[in-house]
Amino acid sequence: MSSDSDYGDFDYNSSQNSLSIDYQIDQFEFRHCIKSKKTKQKNRKASCSVSRKTLKSQPTLLRVNCINSKITLKAKRKPFRYDHYVQEKQPSFECDEEFQETSTLTHTNLESKSSKRLTPEHRQSFSSFRRYFYQINQQEIKSSLEQCSQIKITNIRLASVDEHVQKDFMKQLNNTSYFPNLVYHGTALKNITSILHYGLLIPNQAHPSNSEAPIIKVAHGKAYGNGIYCSQTAVYSLSYTHDTNTILICAAMPKRNKSGMVKIHSGNILVVTHVSQIIPLFLLDVAYLSHSNINHPCFDEQKILRTNEKTEKKKKKISADISRKYLRKILNCMNDENRKHEQYQERSYLTYFD
Repeated sequence: MSSDSDYGDFDYNSSQNSLSIDYQIDQFEFRHCIKSKKTKQKNRKASCSVSRKTLKSQPTLLRVNCINSKITLKAKRKPFRYDHYVQEKQPSFECDEEFQETSTLTHTNLESKSSKRLTPEHRQSFSSFRRYFYQINQQEIKSSLEQCSQIKITNIRLASVDEHVQKDFMKQLNNTSYFPNLVYHGTALKNITSILHYGLLIPNQAHPSNSEAPIIKVAHGKAYGNGIYCSQTAVYSLSYTHDTNTILICAAMPKRNKSGMVKIHSGNILVVTHVSQIIPLFLLDVAYLSHSNINHPCFDEQKILRTNEKTEKKKKKISADISRKYLRKILNCMNDENRKHEQYQERSYLTYFD
């Protein structure tokens, strides 16, 4: 039994009925019980937002729609001012795949200039020299048309140069201590095959070591003397390609003065005075993005070889047909002469007996 002192806080003189107070207490406990049941149901709710029927029919949705299996995304870093100018990843070209080079701007101009030194390993073969030349100059080649927003580099390919041209160049390379210059040469589409086979030639001069090489004529004048004209800028060389979107990337060893400087003319033009001092290494394919410039076909050696084979077959066929025609005419003439002779003999025989 509780003492009277334990109930001293309650007001027994309250006007409210005790039954109503009990009823309110019961209502409060009932509401509290319902709330607790709802919270338990929420906690026991499945982590998947899809119904059980669909999950049974399509079990693959279990991982996709399950909340627990979803990977929480990492918090994104706030974009600062320097994040707005992040450089885009450069496309990969055929030379990158051939030499397994990455297209990242890691080398500065100072580093590339100081590292331009030929070791005995790079002088051993033409392939090792070309690989090293591309490693040193790849960023300069890829950024050669950055100032021209309407021109895009589509590919950088290996040039299939004849072995005779390679040997002449490597002999000249082993006799110099300077690293060859990166230059570009633009020409017509029909001339590229001959250049890859015989090398770049000096106009109106015979090749010093290859008698089969043709003697070419001056195409664009010789304001700076007779020689092979090339440029240090790709844009300038593109102005000389009228029917193709391909220019030649070359390595040149021009003459130097006593201080080791190379004479450069207007338009970044270099003039090479010997055929073995320059060699095409790569083919640079471009595409014009503006409608004002016409996109011409790029140089395709296999396609040109196929067309040349077809033309040769046609020529042989035509010559065979012509020879047959002439042979028929000759035979007809011979037959006519024989017939005339026989007719004359018959006439003379008849007149004799008459």
